Amino acid sequence: MNEIKKQLQNIEVIDSHLHLGYLSSLNMPGAGDSNIISILKEFGVKKAIVSHHGSLSTIEYGNKKLFELLALYKDFLYGLLVFNPNFEDESLRIIDEFYVEKNIIGIKIHPSWHLCYPTDRRYKKFWALAEEKQIPVLTHTWNPNVPNKAQKFSDPFNFEEIIKSHPGLKLILAHAGGRGDYLYKVIDLLEKYPDLYVDFAGDIFEPKLIEAYIERIGSKKLFFGTDMPWIDVRYHLINILSAEITDGDKENILGLNAAGLYGI
Repeated sequence: MNEIKKQLQNIEVIDSHLHLGYLSSLNMPGAGDSNIISILKEFGVKKAIVSHHGSLSTIEYGNKKLFELLALYKDFLYGLLVFNPNFEDESLRIIDEFYVEKNIIGIKIHPSWHLCYPTDRRYKKFWALAEEKQIPVLTHTWNPNVPNKAQKFSDPFNFEEIIKSHPGLKLILAHAGGRGDYLYKVIDLLEKYPDLYVDFAGDIFEPKLIEAYIERIGSKKLFFGTDMPWIDVRYHLINILSAEITDGDKENILGLNAAGLYGI
């Protein structure tokens, strides 16, 4: 582990996909906010972009807790508000009111959690707003051909219609499609649309995946993210540091790309 710290000491590492806060279905030892942040800092992460678990279900409560975290860790955390299409008007009101706040730099959506396709009419005003105001949007994506049928709402190819309708939209496909062949099919989308990005956060264990992306599209659309506390930061750091790519590619993925897109 000391070797990880040594390799990262001169790199501005940004975790672009972090979760904090209580979630009823989450019961993991060491999943407390302060512990997670201590682990990230210990292994060389300089900044982190967080969405609060509570915002997925109760946006007003989740936003309140998010701002508490941003105040407590103001030199480390940046925040994502959450748009919930099931509470469209309230979500849009909160974005309008709070997006101007310091350290709020983007929006998170989770179609599978909210059981709503991104092409649903309840997303229509949101997509227009995000494009107009140039707000980066991080969306959960996953292969729909898995036992959890709710993942059909987060099929990455659901977003192609959105991208065509909103060509100025800046969209990050979290988990790069999620499973199996979708991890590679997503590269086709990245080749076609200039403002489309991916992160490899979560339990994405695919040898040579990063190399496959870089071979086709380079490294400037790829983001380092952990999905902590759902997965250990050390896996993702080692995965990038041990990849057969250039030092410049590693620096882009580990932080430069996120810094540029989010204006950090």
